[in-house]
Amino acid sequence: MKGQWRLAVAICAVAANVAGCGAPDLAAMRPTVHKPAVLVEIVGSPPFAPSASELGAAGATAVEVVHVSWNAWRSEAEKELARRRLTGLMLVCDDASAVAPGVDELASSNSSVRFLVVSDWPAPLTESSNVAEIAQDPVGIAYSIGALCGDWMVAVAPGSTSGAVYSGVPSLVYVPQGASAAEQKAFFAGLYQTNGNVRVVALPQQAAPSLSSYGYAVELGVIGGNVSPAEIQTLRSVTPNWGCFGTSTGSGCAIAPGHLDPSEVLRGFQALASPVSWQPGEHLVLDLSSVALDDKRLPASVLTAWAALQVRAESEASRADAAFASLPANVRSNLEHTFHLS
Repeated sequence: MKGQWRLAVAICAVAANVAGCGAPDLAAMRPTVHKPAVLVEIVGSPPFAPSASELGAAGATAVEVVHVSWNAWRSEAEKELARRRLTGLMLVCDDASAVAPGVDELASSNSSVRFLVVSDWPAPLTESSNVAEIAQDPVGIAYSIGALCGDWMVAVAPGSTSGAVYSGVPSLVYVPQGASAAEQKAFFAGLYQTNGNVRVVALPQQAAPSLSSYGYAVELGVIGGNVSPAEIQTLRSVTPNWGCFGTSTGSGCAIAPGHLDPSEVLRGFQALASPVSWQPGEHLVLDLSSVALDDKRLPASVLTAWAALQVRAESEASRADAAFASLPANVRSNLEHTFHLS
């Protein structure tokens, strides 16, 4: 197929003693042992995709690794499923939302095959005993980035020009464009836990007066989602320091969502290849690679903070709703009035 390539890895038990020409010892060949055959489709170019050799060493009798485009993954899957030889099918991709509808349909019509989607960004999948998903925890990432932005503002505060503005209260320009309410609340819970003095303001419209004309001295900008080029340009004119969370491309952000660790893919693959280890449902994870940090632009204290925060970030993020609800009334009032976040 044009635009795709494949590697096949076979792991077979071979008799060490081949002397003589008698009939094969079927008992020694263990014909009743479970021999999984797994198709792995790497859709697009996810940065955490494993190699065929890594997957081949992870436990399946037969592994076929196929690199496909987004519009070709389903036809490839249907072709292999029609051969009735697969025990498992794994899709490795950046964003599960693009494959979720097709996976649900294929899993429903192939109940004896286990389906696993591994991605940076999760999507709702059917609740079925033959469907599982591994992805980064978007709420955990948002919480972590919020906490790190708070640390960043603490680190830059001594050199800030905002000392004479609002009695030294640091200012953060926030641009929400598509991040979920849960992610936004988690971001602010993390932000205010590490820096309770932040004043959050909206990005002005292009024709509006600059923030400095209102007396603001901005220390940091944050994007919640994907913004337009015009908004990026406006943000650049406001502050050179900015981060982002949500399904953002991260271009220009010193703190941004990272990617799934490759070890999570291999762990999921091993579970897919073993009916004993298989666990259906959604499995969200957070590890050191889940947040990308620009070490040339960030204070060393922020880099150190992430190494310590990552250990507890998931448990902290699980309480983000309660932490947001307990923020001071004036903070919550500002976030609700300015960003419709309540």
